[in-house]
Amino acid sequence: MTELRFPSSLDRLTPEIMTALLAEQRPGVVVTDVNVIHSAHRGDGIASTADRVALELAYESALGLPSRMLLKTVLLHRGLRFGPSAIELTGKVFDVLGSLPFGSRLRPGVFSAIGAYQRRYPHAPDAMYINEVRFYRTIRSSLSIEAPECFGSVFDEANRSFGVLMEDLTLRGARFPNALMSVTVDEIRGLLATLAALHARYWQSPSLATEFQWLATPLAGGMYPVFQALGLDLIRNQVETNAYKAAAISPLGKTVDELWDALWKAQQILATGPQTLLHGDPHIANTYLLPDQSGGFLDWQLMVKGRWAHDFTYLLITGLATEDRRKHERDLLSFYLDELRRHGVEDPPGPDDAWLRYRQAAIWGLVIGWLITPTENYGEAITAANISRLVAAVQDLETLEALL
Repeated sequence: MTELRFPSSLDRLTPEIMTALLAEQRPGVVVTDVNVIHSAHRGDGIASTADRVALELAYESALGLPSRMLLKTVLLHRGLRFGPSAIELTGKVFDVLGSLPFGSRLRPGVFSAIGAYQRRYPHAPDAMYINEVRFYRTIRSSLSIEAPECFGSVFDEANRSFGVLMEDLTLRGARFPNALMSVTVDEIRGLLATLAALHARYWQSPSLATEFQWLATPLAGGMYPVFQALGLDLIRNQVETNAYKAAAISPLGKTVDELWDALWKAQQILATGPQTLLHGDPHIANTYLLPDQSGGFLDWQLMVKGRWAHDFTYLLITGLATEDRRKHERDLLSFYLDELRRHGVEDPPGPDDAWLRYRQAAIWGLVIGWLITPTENYGEAITAANISRLVAAVQDLETLEALL
């Protein structure tokens, strides 16, 4: 996307680099000093898949830019990260192991080693970082929704360096919820209003097949090759090595392999029907809430084109306590559909069809959203809370039966 090489350590984050990153949108800007206010890092239970660094910038020429910004990046040398070729090779190795007499015995050990490495050097595949940069570079400006303003973004494919410089939302009084915090129905309604505005903007849009043809779908592109090559084994390893995950899914009475099969039935459904631009990963910890009860979405790393129900379902289930979700889910679904109409969608899903898609979509958040996610990303308490909400929803909504 650019030849700007972004550093993998903060002590090499110079005014010159920041000037170059900002200059694409603000030609003539000159940064004279960069100071780190505070930071959160991958694997600390806060930052998940990218490091987040609050910066104070001084300018010779600011051109209207704020002095305080938030940087998302990966402070890890590219040689320590799994690149596309390494992921492809690993998938091929497992294919070979599958053909060997004792291959099935070797696979768990290999994935235990991968898990140990990921705990030491937590990071995401490049596809996720590229996706977020593309969102801010090519799509964000076309959306009239609540989402962070971006001042510069880069993914240097030659060096696999990544950086997104955005507004510091704390300056607007933003609150950053998770599944352990109380989120009101009105706050969820505010987030659903934002989600409906996003979906309506590209509902059945021809641009999804033209200028945005690079967008992944539930069945191709983006993280799909990673999930196909490694996903099932990663989840098996997570459930085998984290007793709380195994205990949490036991009420479903299904094996990991059976849940995996159900996931791909749902993905087939979500890849059909009315297509639009999806956030792709709108669990409650990827949102922010403002004092006026409106809200927006962070972390666009899993952005895809697909069916609306994916986003709606994942937000609602992770965002509300289970009893609140049970009490309000039908009303909130009606509210979302009304918001689609208000934003110009002439033929939104009918109530019966919408309820069915909501039921079917619940499996993604459980399997890919949280069973595959290493505990280190958010910590055991938040991970367990999300899995608990999702398991309850899969049971309540009879999701597995709806996918038969």
